[in-house]
Amino acid sequence: MRKMTLLLCALLLSSCRTVGISTEDGGYAEISPTVAAEMMLDSQQVVVLDVRPSEKYRGPGGHIAGSISVPFETIERQLPELLPYQNQTVLVYGDSSTDGAVAAKLLSVAGFRNVVHIAGGLQGWIERGYRTVNS
Repeated sequence: MRKMTLLLCALLLSSCRTVGISTEDGGYAEISPTVAAEMMLDSQQVVVLDVRPSEKYRGPGGHIAGSISVPFETIERQLPELLPYQNQTVLVYGDSSTDGAVAAKLLSVAGFRNVVHIAGGLQGWIERGYRTVNS
């Protein structure tokens, strides 16, 4: 079932206009938190990057379970560490839509093939009723 969900999400990402998914000028896709949650069911195929400052990642508000902390201010220096994920689906989020979208564009420019921004960032995730975890 998880493989089917991932295949469905991949098909949705490749289509032009699908509910909850849009293609941005920066070379990345944008999805709703609901679609992101479905994609994360198969965590072996999806990498989730939290581009907020480390203090927020580890702070009381928490982060999305399974996400990797890659603060935006250091993301360019961390690109070599992220290269193993270059051909995987990389979900990116920040506090809100703006910071995550900038990071998604940067990763696309750096050669990451399947970058997907979670619309609304962590705020949108929480507003839709999804949980966060603390380190």
